[in-house]
Parts: sequence; structure tokens; C-alpha cells
Amino acid sequence: MTAYCILLRIFTFVVTVTAMTVIIQSTGNAVALTDIKKKSNPLITPKNQINISSMIQTCIQDTECSNSRVIFLRFLENPADLQLNILYAKDAEKRGKIDTAIATYQRMKFLDPNNNRWKENIDRLSDLSKPPKTNIAAVLGFRIDSNGALNSDRDVDIDGNRAEHNGSIVLTLDDERKMGSLKYQTTGQIYADSNHNDRSSDLILAALQFGPLLNISKSWKLRPALLFDRLATDRQKRESFSNSAGTLFNFYNLDGNPLRTTNISLYYVNFWNETPGKDAWVFTSSGELEYQGLKPGDKLNLSPHITFNGARGGKGSDGFRDQYYEIGLAIEYNSEVLENLEIGPTFFYYYRNYTDFEPGGSTKRNDHNFNIGLQATVINIIPNIIILATYSFERNKSKLATETYRNHSIGISFVKAF
Repeated sequence: MTAYCILLRIFTFVVTVTAMTVIIQSTGNAVALTDIKKKSNPLITPKNQINISSMIQTCIQDTECSNSRVIFLRFLENPADLQLNILYAKDAEKRGKIDTAIATYQRMKFLDPNNNRWKENIDRLSDLSKPPKTNIAAVLGFRIDSNGALNSDRDVDIDGNRAEHNGSIVLTLDDERKMGSLKYQTTGQIYADSNHNDRSSDLILAALQFGPLLNISKSWKLRPALLFDRLATDRQKRESFSNSAGTLFNFYNLDGNPLRTTNISLYYVNFWNETPGKDAWVFTSSGELEYQGLKPGDKLNLSPHITFNGARGGKGSDGFRDQYYEIGLAIEYNSEVLENLEIGPTFFYYYRNYTDFEPGGSTKRNDHNFNIGLQATVINIIPNIIILATYSFERNKSKLATETYRNHSIGISFVKAF
């Protein structure tokens, strides 16, 4: 075979391949090729793509085809449609496909960058996808009072000489976990206080709070919760004192707003073995504001609160069953003086007006209570232990002379987290 023939054959092969390539890439001839494919697959479109519309219609007519499948196909057909993206993200979240829902909202951030809802949903679902978290802590505390009235109605010696020694222990459990499409928080607490001087004044309290965690805006998280507690007294008799149930609303700020938390609660208290003041409705509202102190790292906390104790038919024997309203403010300043030591002054004040101190009588009472002190927090002097030491001077100025008193208190607590 001559070289000329070889070159001719090579040229013919190249021309043939080039012609086939042009035919395949040509719009007009592509129809002819796809027509051949259509004979074996009716879902192939003239654009050499799957006919999703036909698949959607087929799925709708098929009783075994789920609504999630229809949403997915419609989303696949129009991936830039915001409404279809929303439907697909919500359906994925409903089916527990949190990562898929997050990826869809991330795509929507590019499709609609001026809408903050997509970031809010991403943050919410990212928090929802976190694994369950359980924190357990124990607090062991000791306190000495020079003249410590355990409650507002207990008689105080004229000389102001009633020293008391108390020991207490607190066990807390805080659990956050996903249940269905929401994350729930459960908080439990057991508190026991033993009074060395008067065993009948011992307290044992068991409390439980349970509710979902909701992102109500880009700045606030809400925890509505049901709360229950039961209180007993006297370390020998263990007499049941009261139980309560109600609702609690905790608002948590998510950005740099000074108002960090707002709490509102309404609960019903039922007292046992008591004819006067057998029950009460109690309303409380409080907040916490946090500001930077005089130097970086210092914190100033302000905590205003109001309380209305709607005790009916008081007066009881302990002050819990008196009807009153209270307005107060707590101020704390913390300064980091060493790497593991914070110290700062405290101030607490409340005004309490007893609206029905002596039912059926004429005795009136209102109190101004002042408490100034100093607190110190020490971290890891004992490994993995937080030590809280406090000193305070309390002055209760009452319209009733028998309820006016002074008290010095020193306490120390050891906190261990597990």
C-alpha cells in the first residue's frame, strides 16, 4: 500500500469523525437522535433531559407515591423557585433530614440574600441538630447568721441575738435534647437545708421544669415551661408543707443587647394542714441586664423584679401565706483580680407591702429591706471545684417594730459540675 493511500484513508477517517461530531452537536440533528431514544424511553425530552413534568404527573396518579416525592420532583424541576425551596426545606425538616433542610436554606441565602429568615432557620436547625446535652452539678454550702430570720414573720429577739448555723446541699440536672421537630429542656433540682438550731425549720424542696426551646426572632429565644415543686419541712417528721404548679416563660437574648434574660411565671401554691391561707396564686417577673464594668473583663449586673403573692385568707404562720406585692433590685459587680479569682460588691433592695397582713383586722405592714455585701469566686484552687464565698449585712426596716432587725451572714459554697 502506497503512502498516498494511507494518507487518504487517514483523511477520510478524520472527516467522518468530524462530521459525526458536528451532527451530534447540531440542534437540528439532535432532534433526530433523541427521536430514536424516545422510542425506548418516553421520559426523554427534545433537550436531551429527563421529562420531570411527566414524572410529577405519574407520581400524582400513583397512590404509593408520597407527597414528599412530589415536592422533591417539583423542586428539581424549578430549583430557583423560592416557594418550592421553602416547601422542600420544611418537608425535609419534618422527615428528620436536618442536614438537607440546612443545605436548602443556605441555597436560599444566595437566591434571596436580603431576607434574614433563611439565616434564622439555619441557626435554629443547626442548634436542633446538636447532640443531647446533659449537665449535672452539686452544691454544698454552709452559712452562719448572727440574727437570721428564716422568714418575714418569725419573731426576732429584741437584743437581736439569735445566731443560726445552716448547712445545705443542692443537686441540679439540666438536659437538652431533640424530641420530634423541637428541642426540649428539662431542669430538675433537689434542695435540702438543715438548721442546726431549729430542726422544724429544715427545708426539702424538689422542683421540675419542662418545656421546648423556641427561636421567636433573630435576637430572642423563648422557653415556655411547666413547673412543679413540692416542699417539706422538719427533718424528723418530714411534714409536707406545700406543692405548686404553674407556667414559666424564659426569654433569652441571642445578641449583644444588655437585656440578657426576662422571666415571667404564674403558679398556684397549695398549703397542707392550714385553714387560714390555704392556697395562693403567685406572679413573678424579673430580668437581667449586663454591662461592661470600669475596665475590660469587669461586669455589672442589674436584676429588677416584681412579685405579687395572692395568698387568700392568710395570715399563715410563716410569711409565705401573707398577701403582698414586692418590688426590688439586685446589683452585682464582678472584677477579675487574678486569673482564677473574681471579687465584687453586691447590693439588694426590696420594698414589700402587705395588702392583707391581718385579715379582718387593722394591722398594717410594709418593709424596706437592704442588703449589702461582698462575694468572691475562686476557680480551680481545688481541681474542678468552684468556691463561692459571701458576706452580707441585712437591714429590715418594718412598719411593725417586731419585724425590724439586723443580720450579718457569712457563707461558703463548693460547686462541682459533672
